[in-house]
Amino acid sequence: MVDEVILAKIDNFIEELKAEGIEDIVFAASSPDRFMAVKFDGDPMAILYLVRTLDVNIMFESLNEMVTRVNQDG
Repeated sequence: MVDEVILAKIDNFIEELKAEGIEDIVFAASSPDRFMAVKFDGDPMAILYLVRTLDVNIMFESLNEMVTRVNQDG
């Protein structure tokens, strides 16, 4: 797909969420061909909170996965 088409789909999705009452949105996506999209909308403080929460959740999930692999491999 063309990058502009994908970005338009992301923008439409964000607009749908806003229509449903979602005020603060952070969206990030990538593809194997190195396309990357990052979009955000809303209150800057709320967006920062969402990003930091996501960062911590990913870190803990990654650490948990590493511990599980070590336990399985011995």
